[in-house]
Amino acid sequence: MARNYAGVLGLIAFVTVLVRSFLDMGGIESTLQVACVAMALFAATGWFIGGAAERIVDESVRERVNQELDKLQRELQGESSGSGNASA
Repeated sequence: MARNYAGVLGLIAFVTVLVRSFLDMGGIESTLQVACVAMALFAATGWFIGGAAERIVDESVRERVNQELDKLQRELQGESSGSGNASA
């Protein structure tokens, strides 16, 4: 997820700078320099945002699965103790 966010945000920044410079009739050398810097900055930002989002989703899913497993384990323990009393 971090790589995807980095790629998308970097590309959006790069294209945005190119289009803005094209509309303002800017020079190609300065435009490419600014576009590369913007791409690097936004890609780094996307990397951090994507990494944080990935960790948040992983923790949420792990917690939900653990809750479901605990619930299932309690149900199985209740059934086994209930069947043990019925046979005695």
